[in-house]
Amino acid sequence: MKIGMNAEIHFHQQDQASVFLETTVSGNEEKFAEILLFCCFAIRQMVNFGRDPAAFAIARLLDYASTALKEVADHQSPDEAKLVEYKGSPGRKRFVARVTCTDDRLGFILKPKGFGLLGRGMGYYGPDSVTLLLKYLVKKRNGDDEFIGKLAAAAAMCAQAYSQGQVSLATQSQIAMMVAATTAGNYLE
Repeated sequence: MKIGMNAEIHFHQQDQASVFLETTVSGNEEKFAEILLFCCFAIRQMVNFGRDPAAFAIARLLDYASTALKEVADHQSPDEAKLVEYKGSPGRKRFVARVTCTDDRLGFILKPKGFGLLGRGMGYYGPDSVTLLLKYLVKKRNGDDEFIGKLAAAAAMCAQAYSQGQVSLATQSQIAMMVAATTAGNYLE
């Protein structure tokens, strides 16, 4: 297995955002890569916030979303950015992520862009970026109930790992891989 995936979450305005994905794999490996990317991204955002209310908000969202993922993907809260089509221009604020995965190594890089030295707005944009990525993946795979079920299970496991205090800077990659392998490992067979 050799997976490479890039993701960009662009906030064009505070209330408007888009997602761009590109990958080196296709088919079931691509589905696995998308779930792995989501796990890495969600867990990293929670790790970045530590015990801040923003991290708890992400965990609560993931726990709730796992029971009604399609409904969450179709719901538009007045406080969150609306998911729009990516048209090629970068957002004022954005998160750029890269996942590389081989049989023996997982690498994940997440870079926030446009937040300045003090990370202004991260408490708003960080949780919203997790929601947007989740919605994007559900809409991309609309009609693939197996994938959506696996993504929901992954979201629940990520929330549970954070709530149980298992997620840290040192454990984030191992937990993300364990969650992806547990929920979507059969995509690699």
